[in-house]
Parts: sequence; C-alpha cells; structure tokens
Amino acid sequence: MLNAETIRLKNGRAWQVYGGGSGPALFWLHGINGIPAGDPVLAALERKHRIVAPVAPGFNDLAELDELGNIHELTLDYDDLLDHLGLEGIAIVGHSFGAMIAAEIAAHFPRRAKQLVLLAPVGLWNEAYPGRDVFAEPFTEVESFLWHDKAAREALQARRSNEAGPDDLAERIVAVAQSLTAVTKFVWPIPDRGLRKRLPRVSAKTLALFGAEDNFISPRYAEDFARGLRGLQTAVIKGAGHMLPYERTDEVVGLIERFLAA
Repeated sequence: MLNAETIRLKNGRAWQVYGGGSGPALFWLHGINGIPAGDPVLAALERKHRIVAPVAPGFNDLAELDELGNIHELTLDYDDLLDHLGLEGIAIVGHSFGAMIAAEIAAHFPRRAKQLVLLAPVGLWNEAYPGRDVFAEPFTEVESFLWHDKAAREALQARRSNEAGPDDLAERIVAVAQSLTAVTKFVWPIPDRGLRKRLPRVSAKTLALFGAEDNFISPRYAEDFARGLRGLQTAVIKGAGHMLPYERTDEVVGLIERFLAA
C-alpha cells in the first residue's frame, strides 16, 4: 500500500510523494487524473518495485506554478527532487502529461533514466493528426472524453469511493479543473515545446504504449516519437483510449514488467 509524505528540499520547495513496495526503484509520473485513491496501476507495479510517485506541481496547489515559467524550469524542479532522493539510473514511467515530463527528464538529464516507459505521451505535435483539444472541453465532459472503456472508468470511481469516501461529483469536477489548469501551462495550445529536438539526447531504453481508440493522442504519434528515439519499442493497445493504463491495467503492466526485465 502506498503512503504519502511531504518532502522538503533545501531550496524550500515541498513535494507530496507517494511511495511503497520494495525492489528496484520506479519513478512514476502521473497523468491528468493525478494519483487516484487506491491507484490500481501503482498497486500492480508495487508488487515488484519500490514506487516513488510525486504529485506534479499545481495539482495540489496552483500557486506552486508561480515560479515555474517553462518546461525547462519544470524539468529542473523534478531533477532537484530526484537529486534529493538519490535516484539515478532508474526506471521512469509516465502517463500522458507525466510521460512528457518523463521524456524531458531523460533528455535533459540522461543519467537519471536507465529505462523509460511512455504511456499515451503528449509533448509532440503533428498537423496531420493533431487530436481533439481537451482543454477546450467543458470540465464536466473531460473524464468521459479521455476514457474509451466506460466500465473501467466506473470501476475506478467505485474504488475511489470505497477507499476515500463517497465520490462527490462537485469535488471531482473541481479536481479535474485544477489539474487541467496545471497541465495547460505547459501543453496549450501546442504541446511541443521543443521536445522533438531534445529526444535524440535520450539514452535510456524506451517503450511507448498508445491506446488504439485514443481521441486525444493519436497512436500515430508512435511514428513521431520513433523518429527521435533510437530503438524505440512501441505497442498499440486495442480497446483503450487515453486512460489506457487504467482501462487495460493487466495488459499494460505486463508489457511494462517484461520490458523492464528484458
């Protein structure tokens, strides 16, 4: 079971970090949904790994974004945390916005990542398949737009209710609004802030997974990431949208574990 703690760095920055499990360290960078109560993906990965999962700046407090002017400063912020935790040469796994950050960390500081897993990563832009502008959607519609498998979405909501109390719709909408506000600073209106040029700096062995029914990030972006990442391994998961690690948890975790163990 993951436990949350507050870590304070020498520069005064405070991070909320979830951790648990034992084994090789795995640095998890969450997506737009944050880290839900009883996160089933982390619960599965925790069986073989020591999970370190920080909450992205702005998700708990939007004021945290005031001192972060661009993607480079955001990446430096994560590097400060990794330095404090003494993590280097580890597996870094990210979903959605978190996958973009994972790629930026691996590009800015290649020594940090030995293995890199990108799940439905944002961060690039192609006019041929730009995808739907999720940030222009009403907050009340965002969750339904990101999910393809409604049953998986309802199961996660039920799990939240069981482990964190009743799932209040108003509170969930506020949480979605805050998370989108935090993400928007770094990916809107165009998510490519130069990552395409930095990808060749990544030295980590990399796996990228995409949802076949993802209406936000087209699985065709596998081609774009492959142009910058040497020897990239890719897979497209059928029956999954942008929330693929939560829609096809067993399949996705199985692919991650086999990749990390290879």
